[in-house]
Amino acid sequence: MAITIKDLAEMANTSTATVSRVLSNKPGVADDKRRRIVELAERLGYSPNRIAQNLAMKKSQVLGFIAADLRNAVYVEFFRLVQAHVEPLGYQVLIADSCQDIEKEKRNIAIMREHRAEGLLIFPIHDWNAHSEFDHFLRLKLQRFPFVLVGKIEGYGFDYVTSEETATGIELVEHLVVQGHRRIGFVGSDNSNRCIRERMDGVRQGLRGAGLDLRECDAIPFSGEWQEQLRTVLRRPDRPTALVMVNDSFALIAQRMLVEMGFALPADVSVVAFGDGMWSRHLKPSLTTTDENIAEVAQASIELLLSRIDDPARPAEQRLVPQIFILRESTAPPR
Repeated sequence: MAITIKDLAEMANTSTATVSRVLSNKPGVADDKRRRIVELAERLGYSPNRIAQNLAMKKSQVLGFIAADLRNAVYVEFFRLVQAHVEPLGYQVLIADSCQDIEKEKRNIAIMREHRAEGLLIFPIHDWNAHSEFDHFLRLKLQRFPFVLVGKIEGYGFDYVTSEETATGIELVEHLVVQGHRRIGFVGSDNSNRCIRERMDGVRQGLRGAGLDLRECDAIPFSGEWQEQLRTVLRRPDRPTALVMVNDSFALIAQRMLVEMGFALPADVSVVAFGDGMWSRHLKPSLTTTDENIAEVAQASIELLLSRIDDPARPAEQRLVPQIFILRESTAPPR
């Protein structure tokens, strides 16, 4: 049977109020009595009822994490980082998967609130599909319920944290231009996906800064036919000498395709990509890429959420976390 605060008071020959003051580390209790109560509690293995304490403080010590699609390994790693950050602070993290379904995203938010989550970290589906609604975020904001988007919806005063995509695209192009490339293609364009759209914007800006342009025929859409379209582009006499891949998974597939087509890498075609999966360094040649810096994104997100929980009326804050450029073997000056 669990020891209660009343049991401790009887054994220490004092009142429950005094025991409560000692266990809450409040003043007003003599040092010798305080020491005796603490030693007694430790010896008997007294554990306060956390649920009752939290109810009294109107706190649950629970946070919610809602992923857009847990098939993306980045979300799993992000959850691990968040959990490691908040557990020492006494928080537990509930996790839910919206499975690319806006109705599930809404239900997940409702369920987290039913479980008395103090705040939410949300990877919004709107990042993946620009046509999806986000009125549920507006309602959270009006209710002053603490949440942080790990993504970007601009113009509505939401707190958000995300990796910097546009500047990263510029940096990748600048690297290729310095090496002498003038015909550069982009593989994986998709205007409905915010991250991809910003990556492509960065590529265009980087090319314009060098007095170049992204030719329409060198921009290959994110679709089931992208590999065949890329083969068609690479067979042209005026083909790109370098490719910017929308992610490292596309780069993995493309590098094998290029070798099968008889291209020497990187002498005939240089390849760069967004994202640094574990295989990127093991490809031959190893992949020049960018690290999304999710450790810093996770830390910034949780710091912003805890600040919002402490002060629901504070001004909204947005943070863009720079990505890390990683130079490897897949780029070289064109022949």
